[in-house]
Amino acid sequence: MRALFAVLTFAASLAFGTARTSAARLDLNPCTVVGVEMMDDVDSSTALPGDFFRFQTINAVTSGNRIVIPARTMGYGIVSIASPAGRGGRAGTLVLEPRYLVMPDGSHLGVVLNHNTASLDRSGKSGNMPGYLGAIPVPGVGAAIGIFNFFHNGKNIEVKRGAVFTVFPSDDPSVERCQQHPEY
Repeated sequence: MRALFAVLTFAASLAFGTARTSAARLDLNPCTVVGVEMMDDVDSSTALPGDFFRFQTINAVTSGNRIVIPARTMGYGIVSIASPAGRGGRAGTLVLEPRYLVMPDGSHLGVVLNHNTASLDRSGKSGNMPGYLGAIPVPGVGAAIGIFNFFHNGKNIEVKRGAVFTVFPSDDPSVERCQQHPEY
């Protein structure tokens, strides 16, 4: 009876696209770097936390002579933080979090952004006068820069369709060892 329940639960999860696939089940090293590209434009001026975005694999990922993740496998992510640019030269902020790839059998393979080669966590350029001008005590200039910044909006972040980044094919905490952190 338990075996039948497990089979029915797995079949239902496939039907609803919620089954999980692990890198180990695919016989794939979780530190394998997978190149992906954005399928949607995401802009800090219009994005809201919780919005979804799509990405897809660029090439097939193999293990030995087997294709384990086909080329153009669709993935989904979520906007974690989005803040539009604002007055005072405040730049927009956008943090995108890739979540999973949808495998050919409908299961989901969790992914983690590879911080070694890509960043989907950015702040826009402020578009202001260079910061060092505000630090130089020149009579009368400080007030002019303050007024300029008050009426000047910063720049928003745009991640365009086709932007390339990389992910690791696992959302297990052990993937942390794949990230290269600078020594301080």
